[in-house]
Amino acid sequence: MNLNLKQNFQNQIAESLFGANLTEQRVCFLKRFAPENHPDNRVSTHQEIAKLMKKDLPDYCEEKISQTIRKVIEVVHKAYEEEMKADGVNTEALLNLKAGGTLKGKEDEESHKKFSPWKEAYKWLWKHKYLRWLDENGWQILQEKAISAPDWIQFKSQQEMASSKRTPKRPPASAREVASKIPAHEALWMVVDLAYSNYQLLLFNRSGHGQYLLCPSLEFAPNGMIDKPPILLPQQGSYADDYDEKENFTFEVIGQEEFLAIVLKKPLKLDWLTPRKEDSLPECNGQRFKELFDELEQQENWQVFYQSFEVVKTA
Repeated sequence: MNLNLKQNFQNQIAESLFGANLTEQRVCFLKRFAPENHPDNRVSTHQEIAKLMKKDLPDYCEEKISQTIRKVIEVVHKAYEEEMKADGVNTEALLNLKAGGTLKGKEDEESHKKFSPWKEAYKWLWKHKYLRWLDENGWQILQEKAISAPDWIQFKSQQEMASSKRTPKRPPASAREVASKIPAHEALWMVVDLAYSNYQLLLFNRSGHGQYLLCPSLEFAPNGMIDKPPILLPQQGSYADDYDEKENFTFEVIGQEEFLAIVLKKPLKLDWLTPRKEDSLPECNGQRFKELFDELEQQENWQVFYQSFEVVKTA
């Protein structure tokens, strides 16, 4: 399933920097800094980029490509100079062609090894800015893919679990009226009811505290496979299950708690999805979203679910 994330990212940057019209600089940015035109790809010379530009701009003069690329770099530099500096980019050299710049009509073997402004800008765009964009937008991207499945998460008190002998059951219809609310300062169990037996479950939580992976994690769910739904969290053997009962799911802050679940027929084997002590409750960031999306784009049998709750004071 192609999520078109890199294309969407670059289009957003292009519009913010150059506007919505197909100007020379916008088209040049989209072609020269496209993910497939990586600096290591020796085929994508500036001359090839100029030819690609003529498909959108038939009257474009190919001899202007060096000048156009320089102007694009100037715009990128002006917009993101502070970010680039913080990421270790030599921003002064980006605009100083005497510092070994290679904005020439043809790139030879010697100049290829020197400092190249467009290559530095390219690497920053995809190694830093793209990950920052995923960090800011990854959750929303997944949420927009979610299908409607009300009440796939339920929270139950200790008393409710004791009465059912820790066997998760669907709540009665009358309970669904308050399903979107979570009582604050109360130890709760989570029931996840998704009819995907033998699928991998990735369960994420977002609140004012940040974005975290609940399953799989040593904190709540070492086993990320759905054996037979519904399943109960914290799982036996997790850190939370070994603690005092108050260490289940206890929400102390009034406000919104959001949950995303991804179910996959073919389990992912990413390093951060392997529960370990030093990362007992994995935090979601741009790099991890990138790894996740890269894997999801290679699969077909996966689905996303979303549900939000309001943490409220109880009488």
